[in-house]
Amino acid sequence: MAHTILPLTEQIVLVTGGARGLRAAITRAFLAQGARVVIDYHTSQDAAEDLAAAHPGKAIAIRADVRDRAQVDALVAEAADRFGGPITTVVNNALADFSFNGDARSHADQISYEEITAQFTGSVHGPLNVIQATLPGMVEAGFGRIVNIGTNLFQHPVVPYHDYTAAKAALLSLTRTFADDLGPQAITVNMVSGGCC
Repeated sequence: MAHTILPLTEQIVLVTGGARGLRAAITRAFLAQGARVVIDYHTSQDAAEDLAAAHPGKAIAIRADVRDRAQVDALVAEAADRFGGPITTVVNNALADFSFNGDARSHADQISYEEITAQFTGSVHGPLNVIQATLPGMVEAGFGRIVNIGTNLFQHPVVPYHDYTAAKAALLSLTRTFADDLGPQAITVNMVSGGCC
């Protein structure tokens, strides 16, 4: 069965946590290729609004905590209203309450299940909310791209990020099973994993 492939110039892209660091670079890369971009933010309002203001008519900043499905649904609805169509590409890269400082992280003899649960909520529940909220629009468009940002640290655990790496490993599993489930609907699901070593 043939499926439509939308060029980036016809896509509406959602980058979660898309205002700072790597996420802002991803946002700028999509904008440079002509996509319209929804910059999701939770706490980085100024950075998100500044980035959107630098690309009038092409980027919008909308606040939503991806851990809250109602907020994600509201973001998706607002984006469709403002851009006149559904989100067709998602980059799941929001990261909740985490410090990349190995010396400050809980080691194996200290880490609590609550710390692990907090990372699962941000790194698995958040992407699940975003995927499920944007899925009807992708199905309607007959096209969808979902990119989950992972890490290679669960293959090379050079720092004790136990909670973070466990959550990202679970996200990799979800990525693979969702790819199999959604592929027949012309919706691809992939993971890009950076890291060190």
